[in-house]
Amino acid sequence: MLRLATSADVLLRADDGCETRSMLTVVKPSPLRLWGFLLTVVGGAAIAFGSIGNWAAVSLGESTVNAVPTKGIDLWQGKAELVIGGSVVVGILALRMVRPDRRNLLAAAITVLGVASAGIAVWCLAALDSVIRDTGLDQAIAAFGRQAVTDRGIHLERESALLVVLAGAIVAVVGGLVDLAWVRAKRDAGDAIDPDTRPATVDGSDLEPES
Repeated sequence: MLRLATSADVLLRADDGCETRSMLTVVKPSPLRLWGFLLTVVGGAAIAFGSIGNWAAVSLGESTVNAVPTKGIDLWQGKAELVIGGSVVVGILALRMVRPDRRNLLAAAITVLGVASAGIAVWCLAALDSVIRDTGLDQAIAAFGRQAVTDRGIHLERESALLVVLAGAIVAVVGGLVDLAWVRAKRDAGDAIDPDTRPATVDGSDLEPES
């Protein structure tokens, strides 16, 4: 005769002497794994987001009225930043799926990409006029006319998106270094297990290990 399953049939009783119920135990990432993931994703996303934003505003003379924005992707530097930002995000997602012997190389690549992004951003900040001059001049001519540009010249004003790229690059570098530390800890403990996870109950409280 059939009977309805009870909670006792679903949730198995723990063995005597053991306080942990395997059916109720989940895995929480350690600070190394969690912060490495978060910092790298946020850094890569900020790089990509900043690359499509306004890096400079081009206006006639010293006036900022009717300024024409120059986006990062209008320049090859911005296109490079967009590729770097996307690669960083894809890299951190792939880091958890690649073979253990390739993790260190991938984490190092993420760090190098962050450094490259920071270098490009610093270069553009330090030499904004020369980096954007040609593109900004073309945009000013298209917006105001060649005669007006010739008579009054153009003025370039830095916009906030370039700073977002730089901030994202710094965060990505820190995330890459944390990823490297996670890979090293995992390798030292043996790649068959995950050394930076902690058991936790479904209500979020950590289970105390037995003495």
